[in-house]
Amino acid sequence: MAKQTASNTLTASEFERFAAGDEAVLTAFFKQHFGYVTGWLIYREKCPPDQAREWYADAVLRVRLKAMQGEVTAGNLRAYLLKTAINFHKMEQRRESSLLKRHERFLDQLPPDAADEDFDTLIKEEETAGIDLKQQRNILVLQKALALLGDGCKQLLTDTILHGIKVGQLVEKYGLKDARSVTAKKQDCKGQLQRLVHKVLQQLGWSADQISIPLP
Repeated sequence: MAKQTASNTLTASEFERFAAGDEAVLTAFFKQHFGYVTGWLIYREKCPPDQAREWYADAVLRVRLKAMQGEVTAGNLRAYLLKTAINFHKMEQRRESSLLKRHERFLDQLPPDAADEDFDTLIKEEETAGIDLKQQRNILVLQKALALLGDGCKQLLTDTILHGIKVGQLVEKYGLKDARSVTAKKQDCKGQLQRLVHKVLQQLGWSADQISIPLP
């Protein structure tokens, strides 16, 4: 395996091999900076460990691609690697935030007291009211997904989205540390709901383009 210098840089020879796609140098580079970059993501950026490892791997490949394209030089590649990994994490955060907000808008439209067995009647009423087919499917899929969701998550989403209760008011109710913990739990619950939406679609034999619920 290629030997790297003790500093955070590659020698001219190592960088040349790195930019040429040498797998031994790539492996050494990956191992050398793994702890530093993933640690930064986890402890400074509050990134989940599994995602930190994913963003790190993506960042290493991005740095090598930039080197192969002649867009970076030997220098201190660790700083560029760290910046790239952080950017991946922040882009994902923005994507998740946007997705969650869009889900909230759909959940706001969901009747909170509609039972699963009431759907035939509900759909007929909506057809009479002129609601389009995709909107009917949205409500059906979301209701079925909510029926599969755990009671704790279902109640939390009901409190925060349907009832509009601020997360700071729910800390004691859910036995969590602070408002940030409630927000994190809310996002986790929405992630579970999103996965259940996929499951319901499979059960119904529908494709994602047959509904207008935003999916990843």
